[in-house]
Amino acid sequence: MNTMNTVRIAVACTAAFFAGIAFADTSSDPSQGTPSASQDVGGMPMTNSAAGAPLSMSHAQVYQDLERSIKSGERDRLNNDLYHGN
Repeated sequence: MNTMNTVRIAVACTAAFFAGIAFADTSSDPSQGTPSASQDVGGMPMTNSAAGAPLSMSHAQVYQDLERSIKSGERDRLNNDLYHGN
């Protein structure tokens, strides 16, 4: 191996080492971050999306919603109008 390849490898390893140190210093713990806006003003954290639906739904809730949309015809209407067929 010639000297130039050795120098390139050493420089790459050094750069990777310092990049690793720099990223290790950044904190990813959200408990140490700034509080959210709702906590700043004494509000409650959001539990609903902007459309009013819960942010997280259980599998059973999703399935019930699917069954409701099938019975009401909403699913067929969306498939035909919005999604232009199956």
